Amino acid sequence: MLKPFPLLLSLLLLPVVPVKALSPFSAPAIVAEDSPNAQIERSIRQVTVKITSEINRGSGIIIGKKGSIYLVLTNAHVTRGATTLQIQTHDGQTRTASIAPNSLLKDKDLALVEFSDTRDYPIAKIRAISPDAELDITVTGYSAETGQYTTDNGKIEQTSDRPLREGYSVGYSGDIVQGMSGGGIFFEDELIGINGRSAHPILSNYIYEDGTKPTDAEIQQMRAVNWGIPLHTLLTYIRPEILSAYNLPLPQVNPDIETTAPTDYIAELETKAKGFTVRIDSSSKANGSGVIANGSGVIIAKEGNIYTVLTADHVLCGEMARTASCADYTYTVVTSDGKTRNIEKSTIIRQEGVDLAVFQFESLDNYPVAEIANYNPNTDDFVFAAGFAKIGQNPSKWLFSGGTINEKERGLIQTRQSDLSNEQGGTLQSVASLEGGYELVYTSITFGGMSGGAVLDSQGRVIGIHGRSEGAGEGKIQLGYSLGIPISTFIGLQERFKVKPQLLTTTQPQVSQQQQQEIIKAIDSIIVPNTNAKADIWIERGGQLWRLERYEEAIKAFDEAIKQNDPDNVYLAWYGKGLALGALDKDQPAIEALQQAINTLPKREDLKKFHSSILQKQSVVYRYLENYEQALSVINQAISLVPNNPNYYNEKYGVLSGLKRYDEGLAAITQAINLAPRAAWYYNRGILYYNQQKYDLALSDYNKAIDINPNYAEAYYNRGILYKNLQKYDLALSDYSKAIDINPNLAVAYNSRGILYSDQQKYELALSDYNKAIDINPNYAEAYYNRGILYKNLQKYDLALSDYSKAIDINPNDALAYNNRGLVYYNQQKYELALADYNKTIDINPNDAVAYNNRGVLYKNLQKYDLALSDYRKAIDINPKLAEAYLGRGNLYRRQQKYELALADYNKAIDINPNDAGAYASRGNLYSDLQKYELALADYNKAIDINRNDAVAYNNRGLLYRLQQKYELALADWNKAIDINPNYAEAYNNRGVLYDDLQKYELALSDFSKAIDINPNLAEAYYNRGLLYIDLQKYELALADWNKAIKINPNDAGAYVSRGILYYNQQKYDLALSDYNKAIEINPNNAGPYYNRGLLYSDLQKYELALADYNQAIRINPNYAEAYNNRGNLYIHLQKYDLALSDYSKAIEINPNYAYAYINRGVVYALTREFPKALADAEKASELYRQQGNEAGYQQAQKLISIIRQEMSKN
Repeated sequence: MLKPFPLLLSLLLLPVVPVKALSPFSAPAIVAEDSPNAQIERSIRQVTVKITSEINRGSGIIIGKKGSIYLVLTNAHVTRGATTLQIQTHDGQTRTASIAPNSLLKDKDLALVEFSDTRDYPIAKIRAISPDAELDITVTGYSAETGQYTTDNGKIEQTSDRPLREGYSVGYSGDIVQGMSGGGIFFEDELIGINGRSAHPILSNYIYEDGTKPTDAEIQQMRAVNWGIPLHTLLTYIRPEILSAYNLPLPQVNPDIETTAPTDYIAELETKAKGFTVRIDSSSKANGSGVIANGSGVIIAKEGNIYTVLTADHVLCGEMARTASCADYTYTVVTSDGKTRNIEKSTIIRQEGVDLAVFQFESLDNYPVAEIANYNPNTDDFVFAAGFAKIGQNPSKWLFSGGTINEKERGLIQTRQSDLSNEQGGTLQSVASLEGGYELVYTSITFGGMSGGAVLDSQGRVIGIHGRSEGAGEGKIQLGYSLGIPISTFIGLQERFKVKPQLLTTTQPQVSQQQQQEIIKAIDSIIVPNTNAKADIWIERGGQLWRLERYEEAIKAFDEAIKQNDPDNVYLAWYGKGLALGALDKDQPAIEALQQAINTLPKREDLKKFHSSILQKQSVVYRYLENYEQALSVINQAISLVPNNPNYYNEKYGVLSGLKRYDEGLAAITQAINLAPRAAWYYNRGILYYNQQKYDLALSDYNKAIDINPNYAEAYYNRGILYKNLQKYDLALSDYSKAIDINPNLAVAYNSRGILYSDQQKYELALSDYNKAIDINPNYAEAYYNRGILYKNLQKYDLALSDYSKAIDINPNDALAYNNRGLVYYNQQKYELALADYNKTIDINPNDAVAYNNRGVLYKNLQKYDLALSDYRKAIDINPKLAEAYLGRGNLYRRQQKYELALADYNKAIDINPNDAGAYASRGNLYSDLQKYELALADYNKAIDINRNDAVAYNNRGLLYRLQQKYELALADWNKAIDINPNYAEAYNNRGVLYDDLQKYELALSDFSKAIDINPNLAEAYYNRGLLYIDLQKYELALADWNKAIKINPNDAGAYVSRGILYYNQQKYDLALSDYNKAIEINPNNAGPYYNRGLLYSDLQKYELALADYNQAIRINPNYAEAYNNRGNLYIHLQKYDLALSDYSKAIEINPNYAYAYINRGVVYALTREFPKALADAEKASELYRQQGNEAGYQQAQKLISIIRQEMSKN
């Protein structure tokens, strides 16, 4: 039993009956040979074939041949479900056929079938354009019922730019019977489509491809006609390999785009725009095509029943308005409700030199009035172009096209157009713009018919009138930007236009993050087709994708055009590819593509301008590559071709600046100004003057730029930099703020204002600005770097570290970030990490004197003094004016006790920078070491005079006052240092030492503990607190603190000595000895450890070792009274009384108030029976002990006096 055909398809498609038996070939009807249509009828009959399978019958058309393989076009529903196919040609021959591999178009009711035959069959003539309505046609096919070839005549009744599902878009009359599915629709002898659906189906399942349904009225119209698929659809969607293999023609398509249905915020904006946008139709026929030309306009005012519309002048004939050809044109305006009204020519007002015009119409209906926003948009602001796009021969359609805009000055540099004019139709400003007043340059995709429509900002307010797009080639292929006239031009002329906008604002748009994301999504969702097309369409598609910043896709589109190698326009494809490659920073391939554009450029005089523009683009890329000589060569070629394009002289200025040929650069930018006195040229010349430190000239040019363009944010910003350099901080702040007011997204202005606030110690304001700069540009390395500096100054080291690291992640060659991160690591005592960062800084920039200086500081701290000295010297070699390096080297020389060299370096640092408080403080330290206390005090005072908030200077002066035993002054200075910096651990430590001196132990303990709280790694504080605990007889606590001090700083010899003394007093001699040995190992030139080890050896009766240590202590410090005294004690044990007497006498000579030496010498005199001398020394010791409050010593001296007197009485 044969399977019935599925019911659903029988309701939707041309009936295809089950096969009962293959019908024998029926001879065609006889047509008179001399009939005018005989040849056409014969040709279309010969290309029509019958297709049969075990379940279906249908028809097809031979459309191609490859060797002996023929290609047949039919409907997919004819072949669907079949396992075997047979094709019968017009001559009755039957052969097996098969579906062409990978050719089925899944969503189209089309199929391609192949058969092989060595016989020669005709190929259908193919019409590659979409069929037009009212076209007389012939339909062909084979009747399923009779098997006979069948034909009928009809007319195309309906065409739709919105195809129904499966690709049906042509509705036509004619008698279509079962079996004709896949048969041809011909205009004369040209195949324009294939049959598919017959009229009056049982079910009306008419659904558009996008899933929406027509209205009931539309469905009734659709039911009345047959529906076919135009051949244009096949050619558009067929795989390019098949198209090429069978030498099928490329379809004639339009450079259309598809936009998704708007939602939420975008839908709100579009609805608002539709309300105030009108279509303007003209009785003129575009290019003689018979198609009504159209434009767009914006309702800007309403007074009573009179509406005023702003549009582009050329929509209403423009300059042609006074010619006879234009005088007869009539115009109508179509409002948002579809109503049409005539435009009275008497209401049209134009203004010479500006491509703007206004007209009025009268209506009782209520239409919205557009809100006008008069401000200078900023680069990368979102915009929409709204209007009625006229694409090819299709009826105009509404288009709401998103994109981004350039700031005016930047935009006119970006555009390829060169028709710059200083005229603006009588406006008061003398502003250079493109002819007709065009100054807005944006990426929104636009088409003909949108001229006069609005350019809207992200709030849906009118900021300009669209009017032009950059075109190229003889066919005016769109490639480049869209161009509009800023609303400010209209505002300047409103009196002459005799109209004032009803709703006017000057504020920048305010949109939420969510709304911005919706705008981005809308732009990203724009679909640029990638179907088969001719080269010119691929070029336009590439340009559209370039505008959408889909550069990789753009390159593929341009490559498709390059493959076709059309000599008339392949140069445009190479040019577009060069633009896209450049946008991807693929600079060398971009240069090569641009060179190919030049190589393939047709040799025509009218292409000189385009040739020059290619050269200019090449120059830009060469300049980015810092290949300035080559850049100069090509820009000079561009100028030789078009000598009066100011953009080229601006580019030449940039190239010459790179070559440091500033005088020639000045001449070039001045020539640009002479040709077109634009704000951008004055701005650039101001930069040149600034870099040459010609500040007056730079200021004059920045002022001029601002005069020309009062909304030029970058000019205010650069003038702010100039003012800051001139230390006019209030003016700088004002300019930075103005730049931000104009462009709230100008990240560099926030960054620079943050630096200024930071310099003024307005840290919260600075932090806010850095945060804002980073919010605007999360990859702004310099902002992270500067915020890192701020955090470092606030001692928020972890945050500083994070910011420096982020800056490095963004820019791995940011030497400053490595250097400053190294400083943070240094402060955190992460010396290896700090060293690595300083090394990296120097690798990146071998001439970074500051990095050498900082590494020198690190090496000094690591006691690698030779390396430190080498780095300081290198820093000074690179920059002999680097005061910090002299200061650092001076500190190193001071540590090495090379006092003259240190003094020379401190003096040099002060000569270089007389306001360097740190240098005065360091020289004060040196003078203090040399006991030149008055000079030291003078330097500390100078440091404080320079910087009243220099906590370090107060700290160091406090140390000097303590040495001078001016305790109140010392205390006042440390209090001040702590007031200035409550986290100054060293100041707390030093004040603690003073309180300890004054026996204010609780205060001392509090300060040492505070210093440790602030800086848990401050070994000196643990050491001093340990000494305090000894005074308080808290020996275990003292031991714990010294252990901690040693752990923090294993090279703290003083801590080892003190701990050794504690162990000694606890009779832990081995431990004491170990600590003394370690102290000596750390610093062999410190007499103290030798002295204390000598005491230990003496107690252990290791007299020779003790003597050696005392001797060494005295060699190191010849004024070490205690060492002489104790060596004298050792000599008494050895009964070397003369040597003992000599040492005690030396001790007394060094310190005349040394009571122990007097009493000990008295003992020796007594032992040698020189009792008068003994008595004198004992009495002197007694008096000194009494004065010093040493009761034990006093009693000991009294006892000795008693013994001596007893011995003297015996004699």
